[in-house]
Amino acid sequence: MTGEDCRRAFASWKQRLEALRTALTVMELDDRQAPSAGTDYRSRQRSVLAGEYRRVLHDPAAFEVLERLREDEGLSPAYAREAALYHRQLSRERLIPPEMYTALEQALSVSRRRWLQAKREGDFLNYAPCLQAVIDRSREIASLWQEEGSVYDRMLNAHQPGWNRRRYDGFFRELKQGILPLLEEIRSAPPIPEAFLHRCYPVEGQRELMEGIRSYLGFAHSWGRLGEGEHPLTSVVCAGDVRFTTKYRERDIAQAVFSTVHESGHAWHGHNIDPALDGSILAADVSAGLCESQSRLCENHLGRSRAFWQVHFPAFQHRFPRQLEKVTPEAFYRAVNRVKPTLIRTEADEVTYPLHILIRYELEEELMEGRLSALALEEAWNERYRTYLGIVPENPAEGVLQDMHWSWGYFGYFPTYALGSAMAAQFYHTMSRELDVEGLLLGRQYTALMDWLGEKIHRYGCLYESDEILQSVTGEGLNPAYYLQWLREKYTSLYGLS
Repeated sequence: MTGEDCRRAFASWKQRLEALRTALTVMELDDRQAPSAGTDYRSRQRSVLAGEYRRVLHDPAAFEVLERLREDEGLSPAYAREAALYHRQLSRERLIPPEMYTALEQALSVSRRRWLQAKREGDFLNYAPCLQAVIDRSREIASLWQEEGSVYDRMLNAHQPGWNRRRYDGFFRELKQGILPLLEEIRSAPPIPEAFLHRCYPVEGQRELMEGIRSYLGFAHSWGRLGEGEHPLTSVVCAGDVRFTTKYRERDIAQAVFSTVHESGHAWHGHNIDPALDGSILAADVSAGLCESQSRLCENHLGRSRAFWQVHFPAFQHRFPRQLEKVTPEAFYRAVNRVKPTLIRTEADEVTYPLHILIRYELEEELMEGRLSALALEEAWNERYRTYLGIVPENPAEGVLQDMHWSWGYFGYFPTYALGSAMAAQFYHTMSRELDVEGLLLGRQYTALMDWLGEKIHRYGCLYESDEILQSVTGEGLNPAYYLQWLREKYTSLYGLS
């Protein structure tokens, strides 16, 4: 086979593979709003399609082509990178029998549906066997990956290449050394008033306000769709088709805002990837940590800023004059940044948020290494919350069932939220040196900030590893000191700490 033959075969294989991936993505999106009575049928058809995807992916001829392309010195850097990433994926998966993936897809289909039902009913025990099935199938597959380390090390590396328990243990150790003393100082300071955030704010009024937020964020209907869901999340079909959801709570006016701003960070990341990369493995997030850094930057460094609320608070006060009577923009800004242990991860303040991630990291490692069963997970979860945050869930819906990640098989993903927060602070440090961030926020030029991120980070997709992008943008590798400095300076000011 000549070099030209290899390139043609690669193009044909990639086209079929990405078409199937797109179909599976769209089916998954549709399943969230499709009639429940058709769930079983759709699940069977999706399993068939997933099996076909695996069949194409595992085609021995494709692996041979990728092996030859690795030796082709005439490829452009982008083409070589694309072939290398497909080779990495196929090397991990090619020895796994297709029926194992089909079994996982079937377990996931049941788990997703039952998780939503269990969360609504507050019943974890009846759901636990479904979760255990997902755990078992996921562990079986990861155990066959030809990689170093434990099963959980491999899962961590799958979401954040180059990261394992050793690196994460050191990372979390450094965070705890900086965050726990800060948290103790804040607990000793007078609390920030925030009761007005939890008055009754009818959802319809919140939806009206969210249209203004959406417009300010530059999220356009021509390339994106904003919906509602039990768990806010973002799905990218291609650069021109990005969909994310938010969640409203009548007794928490800030919930939908920060969910929306957070997910818009993911949405902008997907939209800003060079459209020329669509239809290939390059048109994706290079790592979960880098992806999360974009949403955490938007939520915490932009959405929780004084400038952001100086712009938006008047509209909130106009729409809810009774609930926000006599509340000033400064009081609102302080309230949405107050530190107070909460049971819900997505509602956590910036200081306690890493502790939510640490809890999940520790429990996930025990689940993946077989030291903890799904049936015992709820008790372990509650005990960990008592230890780290001094609070205990009253029901599974606000405890072990609150997140959708495990029900969807996203093992090894949670730690990237904390990693992403640290990366976000480092990116923001550079951004604030190059741009007048406050002035742009006050001037309703939010898209200028997204253009900066797009030019520096988003457009490359998977062309470079996340460590390379971080080094290129900030001039150094990961340095959690920026994150700890951000938290220390912000909350020393907010709480008047010495």
